[in-house]
Amino acid sequence: MTTRKSHKARGATYETDIKDYFRGLGYDAERLARRGSKDEGDVVVRANFINASIGILECKAPGAGNAIDLSGWTKEAQTEAANYSEARALSNSALVLPAVVIKARGKSIADSYLVLRLGDVFGDK
Repeated sequence: MTTRKSHKARGATYETDIKDYFRGLGYDAERLARRGSKDEGDVVVRANFINASIGILECKAPGAGNAIDLSGWTKEAQTEAANYSEARALSNSALVLPAVVIKARGKSIADSYLVLRLGDVFGDK
């Protein structure tokens, strides 16, 4: 397997693991299809995601040599949450909360990191 293919496979496996984790907790979660420039995130968690109705998760499983880009990844999650809202004509963007989930290497899925922007949770000033 080429390096790019192995990275994609690792990412797809992690997205499925995250979906299964939330389903195991009783949430309605599913993986989202890729939509190119209109991508809507990796996993959607419907109903009661933190303080929002819907959580749009951007899942990251960086390898040992890969940098963690919180700023870039949270911006990506915000863009994809907006795409999700737009595609479903959701007028209240507060219903959709963008988040990044980062795999902790060598740990369980429950040990993953959930990253949220303060402004997305409490509002931008």
